[in-house]
Amino acid sequence: MNNNNLNNIVENFITIIEGLKEKGIIKIEDLQNHTESNLHSWLHYAMIKSGESSRLFSIPECKLRFSEPLDPSRYRLPSNKRKRGFKKVDVAFYDYDESKKSKRLVGFGEIHTMDEAHGAIPSEDLARVRHYWLTPRDSMIHTIEHALEQPKFVIIVTVLLKKSPRVFWPTMVREIDERLKTNKNYYEVFKPYWEKFKRDIRIDSALLIINENGVEKVENIY
Repeated sequence: MNNNNLNNIVENFITIIEGLKEKGIIKIEDLQNHTESNLHSWLHYAMIKSGESSRLFSIPECKLRFSEPLDPSRYRLPSNKRKRGFKKVDVAFYDYDESKKSKRLVGFGEIHTMDEAHGAIPSEDLARVRHYWLTPRDSMIHTIEHALEQPKFVIIVTVLLKKSPRVFWPTMVREIDERLKTNKNYYEVFKPYWEKFKRDIRIDSALLIINENGVEKVENIY
């Protein structure tokens, strides 16, 4: 991770989240009950502030349009699934090109709460067990490869508790679901999938895992 903007945003994000935890604004119960606590919105806020602190324009819910539509059938999803011409990312980061008097996309960030813990599994693998979902992994990789405005980096934030109060969504993959039922350790079960996803990304990237212990910056994945 050698991109200055990426490094700055990541460090700012970790600082903001730790500050919110110290003040009791984000508690373990909020990580467990993400819907009731509006956790995604708070993490969204932290990412926007992190970009602004890095002197970037942080644009929420920004559409990144594709040069080549995303075709769900490529991932063994039903043929009636519509092709997608863009992805709406949680936060897009822009800087200002003084010489051209114009904005320029430099990167984007995506946030995943516990209901999307399995989002790093390839869509095709889930389709084999009749779980038809275009996972964040595949939509993000397509965005990186085919966005008209090419990002230089991506930040992935995911919440993976080590002791979840319940199983949020079955994946339909027997081995995974049996492990979750046994110990509800989302961190142990899904971290390897997110690490593999990060390895598959062709641009600078950061993977941040949030759990009961704080924010873990996952680096040096081989």
